[in-house]
Amino acid sequence: MRRPPGPPPWLWLLVGLYLSQLPGTVTWWTAQVKDLLGLGAYPEQVAGTGGFRALLALSVAQLAPTAFLLAGILALPLPRLRCRFTEWRHGLRRPLPGEPFAEIQRFLAERAPGVELRVSPTRSELTARVYPAGPRATRIAAFVPLTVLWRRDRAAAETLLLHELGHHRNGEQHVAGLGSPFVALLRSWPYVFALCGLLPAVLLLVSGEPSAHLMFAQVVLVVLRVPEVLLLPVGALWSAELAADRHAAAARGGAEVLRVLDATDEADTGRLAALHHPPARLRRWFAHRSGSPSAQLMLVSLLPLALLADLLLTTAGATVAYRLLDVPWGRAAGRALSLADHQVTGGPEWWAVLAVLAVWPLLAPLRPRFWAPHGHPGGTLSPGPYATAALVPALVLAVGLAPWGTTADPVAKTTSPTSTASPVPPVLPLDPTSTACPTPSPPAPPSRPSGLPEPTAVSGLPSTAPAAVPPGAYRTARVVSAEPLLGTPRALVDDIADRLAAARWTLTTDGTLTEDTGEPPLHRRTGALQGEKHTTTEVSATTIWTDADLRPTPDGPDLRLVLVRAAVGVNHAVIACRAFDATTTTAAVLVLDLSPTP
Repeated sequence: MRRPPGPPPWLWLLVGLYLSQLPGTVTWWTAQVKDLLGLGAYPEQVAGTGGFRALLALSVAQLAPTAFLLAGILALPLPRLRCRFTEWRHGLRRPLPGEPFAEIQRFLAERAPGVELRVSPTRSELTARVYPAGPRATRIAAFVPLTVLWRRDRAAAETLLLHELGHHRNGEQHVAGLGSPFVALLRSWPYVFALCGLLPAVLLLVSGEPSAHLMFAQVVLVVLRVPEVLLLPVGALWSAELAADRHAAAARGGAEVLRVLDATDEADTGRLAALHHPPARLRRWFAHRSGSPSAQLMLVSLLPLALLADLLLTTAGATVAYRLLDVPWGRAAGRALSLADHQVTGGPEWWAVLAVLAVWPLLAPLRPRFWAPHGHPGGTLSPGPYATAALVPALVLAVGLAPWGTTADPVAKTTSPTSTASPVPPVLPLDPTSTACPTPSPPAPPSRPSGLPEPTAVSGLPSTAPAAVPPGAYRTARVVSAEPLLGTPRALVDDIADRLAAARWTLTTDGTLTEDTGEPPLHRRTGALQGEKHTTTEVSATTIWTDADLRPTPDGPDLRLVLVRAAVGVNHAVIACRAFDATTTTAAVLVLDLSPTP
């Protein structure tokens, strides 16, 4: 019996798009981490600010999808490792001799030689799931409800197994299936987003934080991350699930699939089940028409339509974000359309979808031979649904490439780690006649603040020439004093003192003094110790200057260390196409006693 060919490999196409964006994703996140660490390295500049905490939470919300996607990509070449983890996670083991497991294994062997059965005596909310056991090896996990159904209604249980074999026939168990990080993303990311993305932004807006008004547009863009992250994977997974239903319908008939859908009630249909399985009503509609051209058109069109919905949501969200920055509606729509135009023509997504729709009618019959060489061969298909579905990306690309005149304020696209079609929140231009908007760039290194005292003037020791200080390892015995300078808040200086109170110090024979909390090394220069640490990211520059006096105390082995410390940070921002720099200065003088480490 010839089975109908499966849909285009939308799941594998998404994996390819994620892989193509991996270098940009790593670069983007490296910049984000550097920026956050650049702020976090100097708690005196950011501690206690609601804006920083909200920004950090938003970064966590954006990083979560990247982590899942990277885990999914890494799992692809390691199917055996995923197999071991999945079987440990769900308590799967070889079935014991006897019924009904022997009958289930014979049923699988007749229809897909080489597919092995594993059973779980503990997990009871699922029926059966497919997962990879090797590069071309597949296993099916049978849970308690399937064994119960096998005894009560064997035909329904066989139909469920045929559905899983449909996934195996198309090689989808490597991307989806039991233990898939991609499916785990769809299950968990909405909760991560609500906790780390939406909630901190809302709390910031209602807290009265002075910087909250700058977060309005960002909140809109963050809220749109939900559909942007989920639309394409959901479209691909729905297509795979419906194709597996059609595989079962081709063997048992659409009426039997309808009966099974009505009779079975898997507990894996919670509030977020629609993210990885189509709604029951859609599955019933599809099962009733599984052999019709309309069913094939749905399988082919789900991903292009999801990509179109993502584009429309991005455009609408950008328009609202512009309006929140007081851009008039007409100009806001123009800027959003400019962003959409660049998203279409500047990325590979629409081109890749169009290419797959063009060549897949020729390749579709070959796919089952690779994943299930001993199974039924793939059937032929009509190119009509593919040509119809190709109209969506073709028309979108035609509109994007049409010479509609000079695009106002083109927005440069930066690869985002959370969606194959979603740019990083854009720079929102204001002037409709401008052809370029300033981009955030590294500011000039900050200048050393003036008015700092000499460390020898506050050492508390006689002003005579200091005696030689023996090299070795030391620890902070106590903080003698910590006083703010240049209007620095007392709380920030106390934070520095608390950090240095637990520091470990190393003095080398050449006079270099280092400690383990990230402060700049202090070098012997002109009789005093001096240190400087400069950090630059794409949009910020921070420098710490430290002058120090180190000498032994008159009555013991301890050392007296006086630090005159100043940190200046400059952040370069572009809002509404206007660039500005914000400078923060923190200065303090700290007196510490250091004791030799045993």
